[in-house]
Amino acid sequence: MRLLTHNLLQCHKKGVRNGYPLIIKPDKMAYQESPFNKELVVGMMTRVEYPVLLQALAWVREYQPFASGAELPGGLPSLPEALPMDFDSDEDLLRRLHVVLFDIFLVEGKLVCPESGREFPVTDKIPNMLLNEDEV
Repeated sequence: MRLLTHNLLQCHKKGVRNGYPLIIKPDKMAYQESPFNKELVVGMMTRVEYPVLLQALAWVREYQPFASGAELPGGLPSLPEALPMDFDSDEDLLRRLHVVLFDIFLVEGKLVCPESGREFPVTDKIPNMLLNEDEV
């Protein structure tokens, strides 16, 4: 699951009012380089909740092979605390955003509802957001 996907997901369990953002509990992460596409990054950033992306990146930093740089060439990119108004003209920032949004994957782990603690498994990069009958 890409961090872009994480940015769009939330918990819809019955009674939950604040199911966003889901907490990332990584068991296995992966880096898979993809071709840089400036227009795609700029377009996606208009839809992304930037503070949530920063939080997701903080959770991903807890994954030791990424934190140590062993499985991610150059380590995790650093992003500014706030997205600059002219981000679309900063190619270096756009390249770092591209890596964070499109090249970092949660392969195995859990997404956890911040309110209820409900865990949603992620297997082979696919989040299972299905609710049990009593949760709908």
